[in-house]
Amino acid sequence: MNCQLIKGLFEHGSFPSLTVQIGIGILLTGTFHVFLSQLDQIKYVSSVFAGIVLGPVLLGGTKTFQEMFKDSGGNAVMEIISNIGLVFFTFLVGVKTDMNMITKASRSTIVIGFCTFLIPFLFNKVTLVVMRKTVDLDKNMNDYLTFVMLIISSSSFYDTACAVADLDLLNSEIGRLGLAISIITGLSSWLFTFTYTLYIEATIYKTHDLFFAWIHKALFLIVILFILRPLMSWINKTAPEGETIKEGYVSSILLIVMGLFFYSQVFGIEPLMGPVMIGLTVPVGSPIAVAVQKKLECFVIFVLLPPTYIAGGHHVHAFKVLWKFFLVVEIMMLLSYVAKVAVVMLASLYFQMPILDSFCLGLLLNCNGVFYLLVLMGTVEAQRISQQTYTIMIFTNLLMTMVVTPTVKYLYDPSRRYAGYKKQTIINSSLNNSELRILACVYNQENVPSIINFLEATNPVTKDSFVCVYVLHLIEQIGRAASLLIEHKEQKKKQFTRARSRNSSEKIINAFNQFEEQNQGYTIGQCYTAISPFSTIDNDIFQIAFKKRTNLVIIPFSELDGDENHPYRAINRSVLHKAPCSVGILFDHKNSSTAVIDVSKSCHNVAMIFIGGLDDREALAYSMRMADKTNLNLTVFRFTHINTNKKTKKDDELISDLWQKIMNTENIVYKEEEVTDCGDTTSKIKCLEGSYDFIIVGRRHDSNSPILHGLDEWCVFKELGLVGDLFASSSFQGNVSVLVMQQ
Repeated sequence: MNCQLIKGLFEHGSFPSLTVQIGIGILLTGTFHVFLSQLDQIKYVSSVFAGIVLGPVLLGGTKTFQEMFKDSGGNAVMEIISNIGLVFFTFLVGVKTDMNMITKASRSTIVIGFCTFLIPFLFNKVTLVVMRKTVDLDKNMNDYLTFVMLIISSSSFYDTACAVADLDLLNSEIGRLGLAISIITGLSSWLFTFTYTLYIEATIYKTHDLFFAWIHKALFLIVILFILRPLMSWINKTAPEGETIKEGYVSSILLIVMGLFFYSQVFGIEPLMGPVMIGLTVPVGSPIAVAVQKKLECFVIFVLLPPTYIAGGHHVHAFKVLWKFFLVVEIMMLLSYVAKVAVVMLASLYFQMPILDSFCLGLLLNCNGVFYLLVLMGTVEAQRISQQTYTIMIFTNLLMTMVVTPTVKYLYDPSRRYAGYKKQTIINSSLNNSELRILACVYNQENVPSIINFLEATNPVTKDSFVCVYVLHLIEQIGRAASLLIEHKEQKKKQFTRARSRNSSEKIINAFNQFEEQNQGYTIGQCYTAISPFSTIDNDIFQIAFKKRTNLVIIPFSELDGDENHPYRAINRSVLHKAPCSVGILFDHKNSSTAVIDVSKSCHNVAMIFIGGLDDREALAYSMRMADKTNLNLTVFRFTHINTNKKTKKDDELISDLWQKIMNTENIVYKEEEVTDCGDTTSKIKCLEGSYDFIIVGRRHDSNSPILHGLDEWCVFKELGLVGDLFASSSFQGNVSVLVMQQ
């Protein structure tokens, strides 16, 4: 029959019919997500809705739809394609799962994670006992409720990770804590299920059969742990630095995945266990993980996985639900949801977590996804639960997820903790003669020379007041499900300097440590590496800036290609919008081949353009601090309009401080330039070409000012402001480094 099915698949246009059905599923999923994402719904909700629409409840139950796809092989072929997709999907999940999260988890996280499984399980066990004594349930219903209890008490790390990622909370406090708790909860539920399965096998198998079943499982583990795991490590070591592994290795790994899948099928091991465990042997974020994700993820998620949702929709029979059984299942599921929230909230009282955050965390742990669907599908296909039980659990979980995600999005805002943190500025640190704290953000090794040379131009105020620099390497999250914020341990500087490492973060940190050794008055504080999606990596920047109470965040602007959607530019815009302290965007003009402020030079020429306003005052304060270096010449240009003498009191006060400084030093020059319009402003700025090594400007100005009016129509890089954009434009020919300041 299977041969006939496969033969018939390619006859009479049946294969195109099948691809059209899958295409409709993909189209419906995308359409639902376009609308539901506006309501803060995660992608899982859209996918399940698409599967239900194509199921017997709606389109799949109509004669027209059945007639259109009668030659596509029916549900059997759809499930075959679904199983192939699930093999590679579960392999990808294993690749992205970081088991080190378990060993690094704190005691409180382990306790909460274990209780998040155990307490809902005990609640439902008690409820089940009471129901069996008070409600008249037939034998099948009693058996079904046992599996209902197990399913709703369990959870999946990957489902939580997908929900957290869709809500842009991967690197938030509750996002990281939720993932740590969910991996403990998932491990607890898996161990319980595995033990329960072994117990069932021991009770129903004969001794001879049981012995061979366990032998095959042991052989399965030996192959994975002692053959495949060393093989994965060897392949990783063969990958050149900065490159992915060879195509042949990727193909071989995928063949091994399919081979172990078939081995599991033949010898009675959970079929998807093989792909998951092979994935777990791949080091998270390694060249193998990156290569596999780039090759597989798009095709698996958007092409092979939709048939799973379509197959899941075929089990939904919304009009065949008995009310008595409906109420029993609903009570059990509600108790499970409440218990998970209660566990986290009670733990918050002990571990001093904010109540609102703990409530949102409890809600997040109730979000399920594709693995929840897979467990339900496997259970209903094994006839351990009925289709009406499946239908009840799908719709209840769907409703719960649809309520939870917008609630969490509304109640939890990671940036609200920075609301009262607005006084750490350059001006305040200069007035108080206090330590200057700078967070230097780096995208890649090419950014390091510019930032180091900029730091060299920053002068410590006194011998007792240092410039403390914190370093943050920003890396896009690829090949892992959870984001990561690594705090590099302090090492002896000489040992670290001589170390030869293939890790780009260590090379960057090594460069900053060398800078500290060569420059007195500077301290390199903690160094971090943030591995997160670029859409939310700004949260890591804010978290460190807030924790270390920095005065200034320096972030490079190295992509001057006009691409509005470039991820680096999106990060820069977000930092400017939400940063809890002053921000400086640093770039070398694209005509320059090297960093302009060179530590080997005996004297540096720095210009500061002052038009007025909050950001210009911050830029001037930083310039005055730089001028304390005897080998640095500072020229301050104040642009004023010929017919307007509108000046603010704060601007004049800071200029007065500048004049007092000029009286005591010879390396500062102050010039007032009268301009007539924006064209005159542009021409005077072009006069700076070739005369200065470094230029500092403020970012935000009054665009209606006669000095700048009209420039906004030609502004390309709006995150640099009107003046900063002039230096980034192609018409400016000087070799110069530019710092754009925002208070």
